[in-house]
Order: sequence, then C-alpha cells, then structure tokens
Amino acid sequence: MPSIQMIAIDLDDTLLRDDISVSDYTKDVLRKVLERGVKIVIATGRMFQAARPWGKAIGLGNVPVICYTGSMTGLCESGKIIRDVRIDRDLSVKILADIKAHSWYAHTYIDDELYVPFRDWRTDEYEKQCGVKAYVAGDGFWQPKEAPTKILVCEHDEKEMKKVEDFLRPRYGALVNQVKSKPYFFEMNNRECSKGAAVSSLAEEYGIPLDHVMTFGNGNNDVSMLSLTPWSFAVANATASAKEAAAHETLSNNEDGVARAVEKYVLEG
Repeated sequence: MPSIQMIAIDLDDTLLRDDISVSDYTKDVLRKVLERGVKIVIATGRMFQAARPWGKAIGLGNVPVICYTGSMTGLCESGKIIRDVRIDRDLSVKILADIKAHSWYAHTYIDDELYVPFRDWRTDEYEKQCGVKAYVAGDGFWQPKEAPTKILVCEHDEKEMKKVEDFLRPRYGALVNQVKSKPYFFEMNNRECSKGAAVSSLAEEYGIPLDHVMTFGNGNNDVSMLSLTPWSFAVANATASAKEAAAHETLSNNEDGVARAVEKYVLEG
C-alpha cells in the first residue's frame, strides 16, 4: 500500500463510542501517527465549537477540523476559522418559510452559534449530546439577519422525516447540499460543500495525493469522503450507503475500529 500521509476521521458513531467517549488506546494510536508526521483531520457534521473539545481531549494539536459537513474548517487549538461557506440568505429564508409552514422543528447555525425557534426536549437532547448552548430566536428565527452555515430539520418520527425528505429533496436538491447525518437529522448546507470536497482541498493544499489519504466514516454525510480514496473505511455500525462507498470495513465505533485499522495499516503496515 502507499504510505498514508493524511487521515480524515468522522467523530460521532465513528471515532466516538456510543457513550461519546474515546478510549485511551485510540488516543495512543492517533498520537503515535502524529509523531510519524502523518496529518490528522477531523471531519464532522458538528459545529466547530462542538468538535474542538474532542481534538483537544485527544491531544491532536492545532489540526484542521472540517465542520458542518464541509462548510466550515477551523484550527483545533487556535480556534481560527479558515473557511466558512454559507447558504445564500434569501434562499435560506425561503427554505425556513417552507419548514415553518409544515411545523417542522429546525436549527440554524450562524457564526458557529446554534439558534432555535423555541425550546423543547429535542433542544435539551442536542445540547447534552454536543455540549453547546442553543439560543432561542423566537419569530426572528424564520428571518435570519445573516446567512446561515447550515439549516437542520430535526424529526424523530420516521413518517414525518419521510415527509421532510419527500418535500425538501426535490424542491431544493439542486440549490443546496442535503445529507442525513442521523436518521432524525436532515441537514442542508452550501451546494458546493461536502466532507469530500473539504478533504480534497486540504490534501491539495498539503500536496498529498488522494491515494495517500485514509478516511473513516459511518453515515450518509461521510459518503463523499469515503468515495475519494482506496483507503476509505466504514465502521461496522455504518449505514448501508457508507459501507457501499467505502473500500474497506473495520470494527465498530465501540470496538475502536478507527484505531485498529490505523494501527494495522499505518503503524504496522
């Protein structure tokens, strides 16, 4: 195999266990990789402020953190934002009007802050999972003054989520990027943005060929980066679309699947 020079890793359900933890074994493997000069990139659908603590906790240093499914990239330690590509404001207002008309619950993300129209149990659950604070915007939520980085519809009822997809996909599919990071999260960001595009951009900046890049993911929003390289891995708990896109499969997130593959193919390979 070619020498791996960069590794891009999704967080939730890929690197993080179900209890949102990272094992000492995984931390040790990733630190050893960094010591060898391999670049590590976090690539997540999370907000930047919700992803940075994990890079710090693992001890990755000032690594790039691709957030919002590719719309924003920042540096872990310094907090510097190096890329923030947003949805056109007028388009976002139209999308939000349709969401409001259907009484679907939504989030917007502006300047790396989370906004909701009102609070309920879903707000509490999201805050707990991601370690962030939501700001209640009231009626102003539906007419944001600034363009959002991402719009998310949260619907835990499967039938209602199908209605969300059936309506929003054909109506806005040509205008925004649409992914489901979880079965109950339907996300929209700038049409030109994806994890794959962001990983490719960083690899080009570093002068690293894509066949020297390793990627790990579990969800539909990881497909774009799992399709990039012959050294892509879906964890065992991944969605069918992620497994189909990946060249390889590794153990689940609860079994340190990322670290096991990195140890085998990078440290021992």
